[in-house]
Amino acid sequence: MAHPSIQSFFQLVTMSTLLPVNVPAEADDGFTSTDVDAKPHLTLPSWEPRARYRDVSISKLEPGSGGVHLVGRVVNCYEQPTPNKMPPTAVGCLKLHLRDDSGTIIVRLWLANVDYQLRLGQLVSVWTTHISYLEPTGSEHSTVQSATYATTLFPERDNSCYIMVQQDDTEGNKFRTPLGYSNHKQVPGLITLKSFVNGGYETPNRKVLVCVKSVGARKKFITKQGNSLDCVNVNVFDDSYEAMLSLCGRVAKSAVHWKTSYTVLLLSNPGCRSEKQPIICVNSNTHIDVDPIMDDAAWLRSFAQRLTTREPVNIPFPRGGMSELTPSTHYLLKLTTVVFDVHAAAKAPDRVLFTLFDLDQ
Repeated sequence: MAHPSIQSFFQLVTMSTLLPVNVPAEADDGFTSTDVDAKPHLTLPSWEPRARYRDVSISKLEPGSGGVHLVGRVVNCYEQPTPNKMPPTAVGCLKLHLRDDSGTIIVRLWLANVDYQLRLGQLVSVWTTHISYLEPTGSEHSTVQSATYATTLFPERDNSCYIMVQQDDTEGNKFRTPLGYSNHKQVPGLITLKSFVNGGYETPNRKVLVCVKSVGARKKFITKQGNSLDCVNVNVFDDSYEAMLSLCGRVAKSAVHWKTSYTVLLLSNPGCRSEKQPIICVNSNTHIDVDPIMDDAAWLRSFAQRLTTREPVNIPFPRGGMSELTPSTHYLLKLTTVVFDVHAAAKAPDRVLFTLFDLDQ
């Protein structure tokens, strides 16, 4: 049985609420010379299409050249190991899995100087001039959410392509319905968390619906290649079990925006390993839908909220009528002038043991 975490009972307090406004910084403000000399994160300049781009859904894409504009939500994001063939001035490659209501596409985003602040669940617009078809290989392309198309972007060097994160997401419910979900039916392949950790992680097209219980601190690790890697452990649960979700790399930055006992995650094709407790792993084939619109997600969020709304510990002495008093309880009238509802007291979620001194007061 899942229990609420301590984070569920407190609101997030930011430094802006603690520090006074318009206070001049002192000479020793905590920044090192490395921080001062570091280059700020650059962003893409504003862009206007110079040609015609067709608005098209992902399932209607066709391989080949031609300007297309598509919109989708980020369901996975990770850095690809540096390939042999890399454009000049590029320093890395970021792979995005974007999903709309019809399908999924993989976007290869080459990196140079711009720091793309991308996270799971964001609504992203893409303008591109070429679509490639992905050949199905292995079991990773046998699921409903598998990507069948891909495109490559390098907006810092190619003016014919662009990517934009819609910061003002006025259509908050757009593309949040899981693929394969319709008519209030259960999502195909959905299993409980307990079934997942007990061997269900080996089944194809597996899906798990969990709610965030707590978010751990972000930690930095050094890989064998000498690169820095951020990792965050997120405790998740449903009505059957609790586990830990391990996020590393780009997806780790998404956890800071999740709310405990409120944010619901639909995990498609995750992995699992067992240590002191089951750990859910995210790989390149995993998709994470943040706050999906489905009946099971609404029920799980309501279940999580009920765990955090408990009766107060110090329950006042109840007051009520005499309708439920029995002959065996008439002695209470001799101890106090307050009459309470015996049935309500006996059936209350939290029961209090009153002493004779309490009753006499």
